[in-house]
Amino acid sequence: MKQYNIFFFDCHVAQFVWNAVFLAFGVKPPINVADLFGSWLRRFPQKLRKQFLIGVAALCWAIWLSRNDVVFNQKQPNSYLQVIFRGTHWARSWSQLAKEEEKVHMKSNCRVIEGLVMELFAKKGWNFRQRLMS
Repeated sequence: MKQYNIFFFDCHVAQFVWNAVFLAFGVKPPINVADLFGSWLRRFPQKLRKQFLIGVAALCWAIWLSRNDVVFNQKQPNSYLQVIFRGTHWARSWSQLAKEEEKVHMKSNCRVIEGLVMELFAKKGWNFRQRLMS
């Protein structure tokens, strides 16, 4: 289990992702995998747990895929934004299997975190609109 803590909680990319979740939703990040699937998840009302689990699983999947690209495909590391957007893509995709109300909430939550990270990067001088249009 310890090795997964390095990938999902301790590396700089993962720390950025968890801090973005904290800033976007005020949710204190889990400290390790056991905490994530244990006491951290139990902090949420039963009604919201499935949604949080889908979102967190999507973000972990995005971190994992980005890590694998670097390790096995010798690609340049993805930017923090790419990891967040990859995670929100998966969260939206997986939420298609949920009830309509849950889908709406997931899409809204994805927009919240995407907007937050774009705003953070824009404050540091990164013009994402120009990059997206190029």
